[in-house]
Amino acid sequence: MFKRMIAVLAIVIAGTAPALAKRVALVIGNGAYEHTVPLPNPANDAELMAAKLRGLGFEVVAGKDQSYNDMRRSVMDFAKKAYGAEIALLFYAGHGMQVGGQNLLVPIDARIEDETSLDFETISVDFIMRQMSKDVKVQMVFLDACRDNPLARTLARRMGPSRSANMGSGLAEIKVQETGGEGSVIAFATSPGDVALDGEGQNSPFTSALIRHIDTPNTSIQTVMTRVTGDVYDETEKRQRPWVNASLIGEVFLNKRADAPGTEVASLGNTATTTPQAQAAPSAAATATAQSTIAWEREKLIWETAKSSNTVADYEAYLSAYPNGLFADFARNSIKRLTTGSQVAAVNPATANVAQPGATTSLPDPQKAIPGTAQTEAALGWNRTARREVQTRLNLAGHNVGRPDGAFGPKTRGGVSAWQTANGITPTGFFTAAQYSLLTTQTATQYTAYVAEVKRKRQAAAAASRSTTTTRRSPTTTTQRRTNNNGGGAINPAGAAFIGGVVGGIIGGAIGR
Repeated sequence: MFKRMIAVLAIVIAGTAPALAKRVALVIGNGAYEHTVPLPNPANDAELMAAKLRGLGFEVVAGKDQSYNDMRRSVMDFAKKAYGAEIALLFYAGHGMQVGGQNLLVPIDARIEDETSLDFETISVDFIMRQMSKDVKVQMVFLDACRDNPLARTLARRMGPSRSANMGSGLAEIKVQETGGEGSVIAFATSPGDVALDGEGQNSPFTSALIRHIDTPNTSIQTVMTRVTGDVYDETEKRQRPWVNASLIGEVFLNKRADAPGTEVASLGNTATTTPQAQAAPSAAATATAQSTIAWEREKLIWETAKSSNTVADYEAYLSAYPNGLFADFARNSIKRLTTGSQVAAVNPATANVAQPGATTSLPDPQKAIPGTAQTEAALGWNRTARREVQTRLNLAGHNVGRPDGAFGPKTRGGVSAWQTANGITPTGFFTAAQYSLLTTQTATQYTAYVAEVKRKRQAAAAASRSTTTTRRSPTTTTQRRTNNNGGGAINPAGAAFIGGVVGGIIGGAIGR
């Protein structure tokens, strides 16, 4: 049944990766260390980053929990593919160290017993960057490798006081060098010499923020990294500040689209001063963006289902639906792992995914199957104006969150949970893209009416203001105008009754959240 389900889903959700100039990425996440403290997040970090980059048109060389030989092969493969690329990108999550100002990435089988080990058990960042400089226009390096590394402390003790002075905490600053291209971007999870946090979730704070922002449409990589830095600084309570060194001759966009700015509704507004505009239907660009996000969530759901069962059959089912999917390489690697050595895929006959004759298959619904989290909501990139619109829509849907002010406190979170419960969704108090799309659809008519009424009242208020200015020198006219205003003016009884019935306390009401 699982095979049938995702085969149907593959027909419904077609691949939408845009045709772009040559982009190549090397993505490695090392966490299952054999001779030092393992790290829980790097494999997850690499998996999601590889998927994001594929969605942005990158050809990705990806690996998880790689030995020294595995990393060397990955770098070689990457070097061959990156030659002549428009953008070459390195993302690494795992243990790293700096010795004598040189940054070293640590494979999972490294022991680092003495200085000789550095040449034969680690991979130099400089070495990888040389492979990225061959006729490449833009180089990008993202290193989430500034973690506390016991191997470095062990080596420092064995080197003695004099030589160990060459070792430092975290990673060393990387100087941007001219390579004849259009520049470079180098980003660390934290400042040079500092130690980054692993975080409490499935991904590190730095990678979480990077994944959240890296595919923001029509946003330069310089702006992306500013947002990443701000998010990490806030989420770690000012304990971690990413470090970015960029030298570019112009703006670089990883997700450039032809959408014209300034045409968005309030939920997609660019600034906090954006005013709501009445629209009968969402723009084509907004609809395409929403569908693309839902498609990503569906594929991710299918992949997570296959990964949780960890059987060859389900990995093959994923590949049959998404042969060039964002997780295709990981699926093939998992199949190889399960079919070689002592690890064999286990299939429980009692629960095998076998389609029965006449059985109906329902597609996974991301609105209900994927619970909202702080990360899924943050990925929507809402500004304060967009959050006010969300609060307005919740009020229109019958879940009072008070006067919309763009601050999501306890009252708003309670309203989100109540809306989710009413729609059969796990009540987490946080939105996913699919859930927000559902709320938008449910409140389309009411919100259009609300926006129209707000616009009418503003126009009436503006007209009244102009009229008052014109007649200010005439006491009689002014008195008469005040009498008219008291009788209705910009806010007439009918309009107030309308907005009270439709909005349900949006304009007035409690400020508390």
